[in-house]
Amino acid sequence: MTASPVQCQDGDNLPSALSRHFIGSAQDLLIHVDPVTPGHTNEQIAQIFSLKRQLQNLPVVHGERPMGLINRSLFHNMMAKPYYPELYSRQSCIAFMDKNPLVVDVDTSIDTLTALAVQTGEKVFADGFILVEDGRYRGVGHVLDLMQAMNDLQARQHRQLVDSIDYASLIQSSLLKSSRQALADRFPNAHWVLWQPRDTVGGDIFQCFNLADGFLVAVFDCTGHGVPGAFMTLIAGAALERAIASHGHDDPALLLASMNRYIKQTLSQHSASSRSSEHPDNSDDGLEGLIVRGFPDAGHVLHAGARMPLIRIRPEGGGHGEVIRSERRGVGYAATPVDHEWRNQRLDMAPGQRLYLASDGVIDQIGGRRRIAFGKKRLVQTLLETRALDMSGQKHVFMQAFNEYRGRQVLRDDLTLLALLWPGA
Repeated sequence: MTASPVQCQDGDNLPSALSRHFIGSAQDLLIHVDPVTPGHTNEQIAQIFSLKRQLQNLPVVHGERPMGLINRSLFHNMMAKPYYPELYSRQSCIAFMDKNPLVVDVDTSIDTLTALAVQTGEKVFADGFILVEDGRYRGVGHVLDLMQAMNDLQARQHRQLVDSIDYASLIQSSLLKSSRQALADRFPNAHWVLWQPRDTVGGDIFQCFNLADGFLVAVFDCTGHGVPGAFMTLIAGAALERAIASHGHDDPALLLASMNRYIKQTLSQHSASSRSSEHPDNSDDGLEGLIVRGFPDAGHVLHAGARMPLIRIRPEGGGHGEVIRSERRGVGYAATPVDHEWRNQRLDMAPGQRLYLASDGVIDQIGGRRRIAFGKKRLVQTLLETRALDMSGQKHVFMQAFNEYRGRQVLRDDLTLLALLWPGA
């Protein structure tokens, strides 16, 4: 029996998945096209293409199972050859059918479908693909729709990522609120903080605790920037909280040692060999940090640092700035022994002296005409030259000088600079 031609009306528009709100699978790209069968002749195929001008491909099925695709351009090119109409017009349409089209299930994800389309090669861009459900023909899809869907999916994923990071920034900033309040309570009009992540979130964190006989402040510069760095700040904060719960507030060196053990245990960084060619996925992360325990009534501080100096500016005697070095061992890294002990340093303080805790994002920032690092020397000199200003004024002038030096250079790292004015001036 000769199959009847597919009924098509002139000017019919094929539906497009581009109008859909969200595309999550091949199902959302489905375009319904009535298939033909091997019983259709090439003469009937020519009639279908003539009636339905926007139809680029015709699926061929046997029963409900797809057999192939007939491409409009290829079909017309073949039928335009000499003697081909006479030879093939009454022959089965499978003569000019692509017998190996891309066939995918309607539940196939957009990512997987895109990969399959690339693997299929150039012909899929002209022929499109057939969609099936449990092996039964459902419709066809166009690669242009697939490309648009992939772009939309990537844009949606990007928006979700950006929204998530923006919200993470709110969380990270919220975690610092208690420390900002503690600073404001202990040092009203006598402190300032520069905290600026390189990205939306960052790997720097500062902490402040008010105590009956003084205060405890800390600045930590964790490995990584952005989201990885922010995760490390959560680990650092938990490590400090646990260390204080176990050892109190009075011994900064002991707190660093406890944090070192906690981070190494949390990240399974028990030795320098924990990350090797045999275990390339193991992490080697930690932090540089400085913890300062202040005793205002006694007139001194105890401090312990890991690769982060303490800076003191003394206004007396015409002004003097000094950089007090810390130990070169980082906290938590695979190469740092689990039983490493830091040492406390005592620093006698006088009213009017200022202390600064700075991450290396400030020191290492590139700028100036020579495009070199801001450096410790320039940092100390800038703080020394502005020592007569009140704290708010000093922060403003410092930021102006830092930004002028930086110029158009991008931030290399997260920035943290915490300034304290010793009471009694």
